[in-house]
Amino acid sequence: MQAKPIVLTLATASTGLVAGVYYGFSVAVNPGLARLPAPAYIAAMQAINEVIVNPFFAASFFGAPLLLPLAAALYAGRPQVRRFRLLVAATGVFWVGSLGVTVVGNIPLNDRLANFPVANTTAAQADDARAHFAGPWNRWHNVRALASTLALTLAVGACLATPRSKTPDNSNK
Repeated sequence: MQAKPIVLTLATASTGLVAGVYYGFSVAVNPGLARLPAPAYIAAMQAINEVIVNPFFAASFFGAPLLLPLAAALYAGRPQVRRFRLLVAATGVFWVGSLGVTVVGNIPLNDRLANFPVANTTAAQADDARAHFAGPWNRWHNVRALASTLALTLAVGACLATPRSKTPDNSNK
């Protein structure tokens, strides 16, 4: 098997894994956490933010933004211009909407929440900390979930795109 389809497959798979994690959070984890009282919510988010930093998640989270542009570069030029354009779009959407939003929006909020001493606070302090975290975090999360899903859709489109066929030269007629 050639390198191009392998890189395209890995780029698409890693993008799909990230989109899947964000989708799972959006439809199950976040609604479940919303039912918890503030101290339990904060403790759960602190625990999730600790364990998500692992080699398996890192492989997909950093794999997608590295493999998408590599795949685009491998498919640059004719007859693969459709794949190239879809992969460039997927790269831009993922870099800005997923990786960028995570780095600029979600991680700073996670870091702030990590320093909150949930065991030594009042219920009112926990409620205030949650209010300052949950709303902004969920808004940023929804952006990255949508962006990752769009990037995945574009990458799948690149997988399905067919090379441009050469049209016969009819200039001699």
